[in-house]
Amino acid sequence: MITNKNIKLYFLNLIFLIISSNSFSQTDKISLKSIWENPKIPDSIRFNAINKFYTNNSFNQPDSILLIINYHYNLAKEKRALVEMTNSLSQKYSAYYKKGNVKEAMQALEENYILTEKLNDKKALTIIYSNMGNIYGEQGKYQEAVRYFNKALSYFQENKIEKSEAAVMNNLGIIYFYMGNYDLALKHYIRSLTLYKKNKLEARAGTVQLNIGLVYFKQKNNNDAIKQAEAAIKTLLPFNDKYSLADCYFLLAQSYKELNNIDQAKFYLGKSIEIDDEFGNNSRIIERQSFKASLNFDTDINLATKQAEDILKLVNDDTENDLKVGVYGLLYKCYKKQNKIELSLTMLEKYTKYNDSLTLENYNLAVMEQAIQKEYEEKLYVNNSKNRKVTYGIIISCAILVSIFLFYYRKTVLENRIKRKELLEEVIRLKAIGSTKIAATSSEFELNQEKIETFISQKLNETDWKILNILLDNPVITNKEIAEKAFMSVDGIGSALRRMYIYFDIKDSKYKKTDLIREAIKISSNNE
Repeated sequence: MITNKNIKLYFLNLIFLIISSNSFSQTDKISLKSIWENPKIPDSIRFNAINKFYTNNSFNQPDSILLIINYHYNLAKEKRALVEMTNSLSQKYSAYYKKGNVKEAMQALEENYILTEKLNDKKALTIIYSNMGNIYGEQGKYQEAVRYFNKALSYFQENKIEKSEAAVMNNLGIIYFYMGNYDLALKHYIRSLTLYKKNKLEARAGTVQLNIGLVYFKQKNNNDAIKQAEAAIKTLLPFNDKYSLADCYFLLAQSYKELNNIDQAKFYLGKSIEIDDEFGNNSRIIERQSFKASLNFDTDINLATKQAEDILKLVNDDTENDLKVGVYGLLYKCYKKQNKIELSLTMLEKYTKYNDSLTLENYNLAVMEQAIQKEYEEKLYVNNSKNRKVTYGIIISCAILVSIFLFYYRKTVLENRIKRKELLEEVIRLKAIGSTKIAATSSEFELNQEKIETFISQKLNETDWKILNILLDNPVITNKEIAEKAFMSVDGIGSALRRMYIYFDIKDSKYKKTDLIREAIKISSNNE
């Protein structure tokens, strides 16, 4: 079974590491070493060679990284290259963390923090906060881990650094996974995966796919766990991220065991152990080897017992209680099955001792989970409150803008109404003046086509003349109403009006038709 403390927060250092898809040969190593050890070569090139070595080895050879870190640090110190000093400490943290040496990893972080403060690099400090959360999570100090992660997350979100935000969301997901809150873990994983894919960071997306698979495994959804692990392997293989690949193979082994496919379980476990042996991480080795012995329990009890006894030699004071419980519980069952009563009772006694401690840890974990859940909900409430305040602010601003708009709209409408009234009054006045100049046989004002055509230097067609006379009766008539009276289409009326606006030099206004007929009346009334 996957144990909480052995699911590593191994990926946070991906924030500042560049992943290489190429394998790194011994020849390349010698070639780069000849560069960084040559004092005649410019310092920048020497440091680039060291950093290239890190790039090609960070995920698969932490021991080789540790061999040159002190050289890198001392060279940087000699050259007063503060940034390179912090780079070396970042790599030191990463290498020790992969080897499971939390104490050395934290010491490297603390040294790095002091140096980074001198650089006044807020982003670099925030990455250190993230990695400190990483260490606290490893130590089971989940509240501290969450606080450091949230501190980093706020900075990354405020500054829209999505790659780093994705890494922290992933790590927060793992904390919630540790605590058994799988729904909340999955929520953070999915957000992380979305951001990684958006930014085309496939290698990092692969680690999140693995974590999603672990959630499915815990939820006993073994088929989906297998699909996620296979997808993660496909994503990670080109990048040679052995550390993560080992976890993918182990997840496959566990899932297939739950499906009673022991052959497949053994196959993938072998691939996982082969990689894990390269890292020398004692906790991972104990976990994998214990699982291997459990696979042989039903078919070869003697082999299973021998394997469990070999594992017991790896157990020490620093070994986590859940791993001890697994080893002593396995040996108890092995000795009991072999009818070795005294040995089985001894193992049972030790199993009970550490299981009681584990029960207490789980109780404390439950209490801690409630506290973290409360903090999460409070943070969510604060964020929602902030959002509500922002929403209220937007609503108030919109209300003010709408009020201003309505004020000016009403003002404009009133002004337009006054102008329209004045235009209509002028049209009526012009018609009245014109009508007095007409022969006594008619009391109605009529447009003078000849005068109009002379003034505009254009011949009016039948449609134009018909429209002008319709407007004479009703200057505010709509195009649709004109079309009905003239037995034409609305488009045809619009085209004719636009043409006459040009003829009569009518400028843009809201009352073009009124202006048009006013000009026609003026022209018709002119005695010159």
